[in-house]
Amino acid sequence: MAMKKREIQTPVFFLLGALGLIGLHLEYAVLAVEKLIFSKDYNEFTITESVTHWIVVCVVWGFIGLIMFYIAARVYGLNILKKENKPSSRGIIVMVMLLSSSIGVKYLLLGGWQMAVDFKREGWFQFIFLYIYYLFEAVLLTFGAMFLQEGCERLIKIKSEYIPWGGTLLALTWGIIHFLTNFDIKMAIFYTAVAFFIGCAHLAAHKNLYISYAFAAILILI
Repeated sequence: MAMKKREIQTPVFFLLGALGLIGLHLEYAVLAVEKLIFSKDYNEFTITESVTHWIVVCVVWGFIGLIMFYIAARVYGLNILKKENKPSSRGIIVMVMLLSSSIGVKYLLLGGWQMAVDFKREGWFQFIFLYIYYLFEAVLLTFGAMFLQEGCERLIKIKSEYIPWGGTLLALTWGIIHFLTNFDIKMAIFYTAVAFFIGCAHLAAHKNLYISYAFAAILILI
């Protein structure tokens, strides 16, 4: 027997968005447990310990992402994977500008291309797992921006579809937390901007989840 779909209410979007944010921040719980097990901080991890951390976090994030998708698509029948939404020429230009500016700033902050810096620092083995970790991170960031955006639009209504509410809330949560965990203020500011850009790109992509995710992944990876 097919599951009867429920009518989705505005608070559900906020709950789904909050679930994505909680999922992202669960990494700190994982780090706390690992500190007890390994008796050392993350920056002292061996190769095996670092890879183990990324694998565990990917499993947690993947599980959270599946829960979010199941609730939205199966319980409430929300078609979040629709492909008919296509970004306008203006939207494409906006996304390209956001990507190019953020990648350029990241190059200046890191003193080189992120992939090259990471590969040199981590080595090929850790590099592979680190970038898989980034791909999972992009999933929750994209889901978070999407659900929070929809929740705010339904709540506020007045032309709110032109305001990146999702990106703003991401910046005020996932972005701001970097100020508490990163001693490099410039990088903390940058990742706060990254969170905001992901929300802006979601609107520029006309809420096409595939394009929004591709933007988030490229923004984090490169």
